[in-house]
Amino acid sequence: MHERESVDVVKDAYRAVSEKNFDVLRECLDENVKWFAIGPPHLIPTAGTRYGIEQVEQYFRLLEMSGDLKMLTPLEFIAEDNKVVAIGEQESQLGRNGRSNKTPWVHVFTLRRDLICEFRAFYDTAGAGSALNAALRTRVGVCLLRIAVGLIEDRTGLVRRTALRFV
Repeated sequence: MHERESVDVVKDAYRAVSEKNFDVLRECLDENVKWFAIGPPHLIPTAGTRYGIEQVEQYFRLLEMSGDLKMLTPLEFIAEDNKVVAIGEQESQLGRNGRSNKTPWVHVFTLRRDLICEFRAFYDTAGAGSALNAALRTRVGVCLLRIAVGLIEDRTGLVRRTALRFV
């Protein structure tokens, strides 16, 4: 495969992800694809290594659940032999009312028989982790507030305003 064709396969994969067209994405992937995203999996649900198309689909379901990917923009492609390196940026909105997280990234693709057989993602995991933690704290705070208001409602039959402090 020529380097230009390899870049075209990678661009097709990005287009499929941005359009949430996983049928087209599947066509770009080797059935035994190895998919790696850097980071501690206990903090970032999408971090870790996955094998095969089903686990890659699971990755994108987790990505959607953990943060709504608003923008994934490849800015530059570098190709040599069977490798394509993409450099770009992404913006995620964590939760419905969560914080926005914008970060640069580098993706490394390895292709075999015109298909992506390996993907490696590198980005600012500290920024992603802190934005995700802030969004989770906000969700937990809202849930605790609703529970506290519910308890006050149950005891008195009235909703009272109260000052709550979260640590």
